[in-house]
Amino acid sequence: MFVLVSGRQVASTAAERMVAIDNQIERLEGKIARGERFTEPAEDPAGQLRASALARLDARLLAEQRGIDRAAGRLASAETAVADAGRVLIRARELALLARNGTTSPSDRAVIATEVRGLKEQLLGLANARDEAGRFLFAGARDGLPAYAADAEGRVSFAGFGAGSGAEAAGLEGLSPPSGPALFGTDEDGAFAVLDRLLAALAEPDEELRHESLDAAVAGLVSGHDRLMTGQALIGTAMARLESETERVAAERLEVARGFARVKGLDLAAAISELEALRLTLNAAQEIFQRVHGRSLFDRLG
Repeated sequence: MFVLVSGRQVASTAAERMVAIDNQIERLEGKIARGERFTEPAEDPAGQLRASALARLDARLLAEQRGIDRAAGRLASAETAVADAGRVLIRARELALLARNGTTSPSDRAVIATEVRGLKEQLLGLANARDEAGRFLFAGARDGLPAYAADAEGRVSFAGFGAGSGAEAAGLEGLSPPSGPALFGTDEDGAFAVLDRLLAALAEPDEELRHESLDAAVAGLVSGHDRLMTGQALIGTAMARLESETERVAAERLEVARGFARVKGLDLAAAISELEALRLTLNAAQEIFQRVHGRSLFDRLG
């Protein structure tokens, strides 16, 4: 039995083949541009499942890193504020020792008191330091409001409570800045109360009582500074742990990237060779088509 095939059918078949080759070239060029072995799930269902699992893992690690970065930023801001607060107390101690000198006059002590009041305001600002998001660093869980507030008489008291936020989003506990009382002491014997007592001592007219009060203020300022330095050391320890966690996340993300390369990675040299072969095949097919049928493929398709 003879099957008659018209020239039109032959041309149509050849044209379809060339279009198919052209589509293959386009898909392969896309894979080379992206460096991926497959772009559609149907090309490798098992590989796509593995790639999806790796993508979810990478998203989780990225979320962890964002939590670590936020916590590290809060700790860095806290470290700066605590260091500055330590310098405030050092200066207050220097002023107390200066006032303890028997040669200071009432006017000298008045000038010293003015500076001490300025130091107290500066310390209050540091105790109410904020992070980049505007949250109060030392207010504990109540970080939407100032950690410390002054009443009508100027007495400063802690207004926060509990522990602040750290890197809980990354599954890490206990990496928040210390709360105010751990750094500045309690309302009764904290740094602000010591500065108030220093101001009272500077105004004391009785020399013996003044010297006793100044000595007590110096001791309180030394204790307050030590407390701040202990807090600064704790902050440094927490920052070191976050740095270690950052390295862990980076290492795990590197493994995820390597996993992606194994699952979806493209053999670039083989892909380029295949692309060149397809282009040669398409060029040859187009030349044959034009010689046999007298018109270009694009003329016929048009």
